[in-house]
Amino acid sequence: MTEVRALTLVGGIVAATGGLICGIAVIATFGAGFDGGANIGAGILLLLGVPLSIVGGAVLLVAAVGSLARRRRRPSDAR
Repeated sequence: MTEVRALTLVGGIVAATGGLICGIAVIATFGAGFDGGANIGAGILLLLGVPLSIVGGAVLLVAAVGSLARRRRRPSDAR
């Protein structure tokens, strides 16, 4: 497994986990009502999920840049 594929796999898993946590927070907010009790827990979930999604997206961006750099480098190596 190349570095780019490993970064893509890890970034995808991290971003999906962050998205899942944020989705659970939204469901908790709307499912329990707006009385304030569930909103505290949902806020904590959002504080965990949003940075996790951002980190996952950053890792995916690094993987994409690495993939593009690798593809551009290949034809020049063949000469």
